[in-house]
Amino acid sequence: MSARKMIPFLLLNVLVSSVVVLAILYWWDNRDGGSETAVSIPTTITPAIPVQNTVVFPPIAPTNTPEPDDGPLIHIVQPGDTLGTISQLYDVSLDEIMAENGLSNPNIISVGQQLVIPIGGVSTPVPEDTAVPEEAVLPSPIPTEPVGAGEAVVEITAVIGPDRLADEAILLTNSGEAPIALQNWTLLDEDGHEYEFGQVTLFAGSDLRINTTSGANSPTALYWGLNEAIWTSGETVTLQDSTGTTRVTYEVP
Repeated sequence: MSARKMIPFLLLNVLVSSVVVLAILYWWDNRDGGSETAVSIPTTITPAIPVQNTVVFPPIAPTNTPEPDDGPLIHIVQPGDTLGTISQLYDVSLDEIMAENGLSNPNIISVGQQLVIPIGGVSTPVPEDTAVPEEAVLPSPIPTEPVGAGEAVVEITAVIGPDRLADEAILLTNSGEAPIALQNWTLLDEDGHEYEFGQVTLFAGSDLRINTTSGANSPTALYWGLNEAIWTSGETVTLQDSTGTTRVTYEVP
């Protein structure tokens, strides 16, 4: 077949191919273009639940704090103190203070000594002679005095061994019904000799000897510390209290 005869067939083939292509394109455009529909998907918004910033602490167990231990009342002996004045200060009987501290003599205490004051009674109970109802106990003007006691009466009852140094002494007696502190009292002779008492209590019905010579003091005997006798017959002995008032005079026999 010559080339001239083939041209119509080629043209027909091109035309058919073009129609087929156009038909396919038209179908494709109609399929995608008209099916675009927006689909709305409902969205449910859940409101936020407020959160409270609350912190719960566990209960605190109570703490048992121990009560302070108050311990016994302690008195430190100061210059001028006697057991009599200490008992008056705390309104505690002298016997209870002696029993609590193991003291055997009421006239012997020293500066700086620590004394336990049994405010609530002695730790070792002291047996009472007679039970007295509370309503029958009357207040006493001096706490250390027994009920119904009177006043202290200090006397110079003797000058022992005058003019003999080894024996010479003055004898004081409390003939009253109450004790008396002799702190800063003074014993004088006519020649200017002077003896000043320290922390000494003269109890009712008791004696106290003041020796002229030297020696170791005891509850019932004190020592002046002189090197010669000073008391002579006919001389006057004078006892003054802490204010300088003359309380007793005595003439040596």
